Amino acid sequence: MLVCWLAGWALAAETADPIVTVAPGRGLSVASDDGRFSIGLRARFQLRETVSAAAPSDGARDVTLQTQLYTARVWVAGNVLSPETSYVMQLAVGPRDFRDGAISPVYDAYVDFAQNSNVSFRVGQIFVPFDRLRTIREFALQMPDRPKVVSELTLDRDIGVYAYSDHLGGEGSPIAYRLGVFGGSGIHQLTAHPPGALFVGRVEVRPLGPIDDDSEGDLQRRDAAGLALGVGAAYNLGATRARSTTSTVFEGGTMDYLHLAGDVVFKARGFAWASEVVLRRASDDELVSVDDDGAEQVEFTRSGWGVVTQPSMMLSDRVELVARYGRLAAFDGTDPTYLDEVAARANEVGLGSNVYLNGHRFKVQAGASAFVGDDAAPTDAELVGHVLMDVMF
Repeated sequence: MLVCWLAGWALAAETADPIVTVAPGRGLSVASDDGRFSIGLRARFQLRETVSAAAPSDGARDVTLQTQLYTARVWVAGNVLSPETSYVMQLAVGPRDFRDGAISPVYDAYVDFAQNSNVSFRVGQIFVPFDRLRTIREFALQMPDRPKVVSELTLDRDIGVYAYSDHLGGEGSPIAYRLGVFGGSGIHQLTAHPPGALFVGRVEVRPLGPIDDDSEGDLQRRDAAGLALGVGAAYNLGATRARSTTSTVFEGGTMDYLHLAGDVVFKARGFAWASEVVLRRASDDELVSVDDDGAEQVEFTRSGWGVVTQPSMMLSDRVELVARYGRLAAFDGTDPTYLDEVAARANEVGLGSNVYLNGHRFKVQAGASAFVGDDAAPTDAELVGHVLMDVMF
């Protein structure tokens, strides 16, 4: 609130009529009357209760309960110099938000230059525009967590720049693209490393017209069907982490990774369906080096692929049912730990229900998921259940 008050005071010194807007789930915004500058503040938190039942051992399950503030986010966003030049900074301040050795709460920090509809630019710390089911914003998810396939094989955030257009060739065009270069090391890595880069490209086609494919579900229960098709490819030259841009940092050198993805989103009359296939392949299965004591050390890369499909149906303007199936696979010779994870939890089956009080910006969710290997009986599945409240204001 102090930030917005100071911004409003500064704007008032330059213009007699600063524009103040407020809206549930969209926060507070103060803008100059000429549109050259604005600053807004909004926040979100999620309260969650989780019940987990591990796969049975000797006929018994280990059941645990966890109640937590799962995430807490703050956004400062607006435009500067012109309406076409915007900025976003997102801070993630919940305890769980500090991953991969993070010591900073900064998730997003970027500037967007949208002066040309055919070639706009976004630069900063941002989502790598690779696969749809990861770049959908977290608050707009239908189930408590992203699919295991996506959390394992996606590219997540990095620091770099990409060119893009949502309507290549002019307003009404069904073709969109993203083409970018990133550092390749993800975020929260403070140490220097050998030179490398992540190159990424993505093409999207919306043959039936506009569709809100960056938000899960068909909450608007649209009359006209919408369809979005996307493909993405990336090559991380000199990756420093086991999952390319996330997870542990290699000690003995770097590795190259190839990434491929294809996705589809369909929506009509309250029904929504999203599906994705994604692949990650390392240039070698092992990274062999010598430690400070002269002993050989072996670090493994993680190569695999997966597919996920997620249908849903709005039963009314506020109530929704959703289901999910995901399958994760590993390539022979890859990280033994990854092979073990796939053997135990290759298949993910989930069911959930949502009550939307203000769309995705204020909702109550309940869901349950089962994770089981190909060779295990359904009764041997690991079970996880969630009840949560997600609110943005």
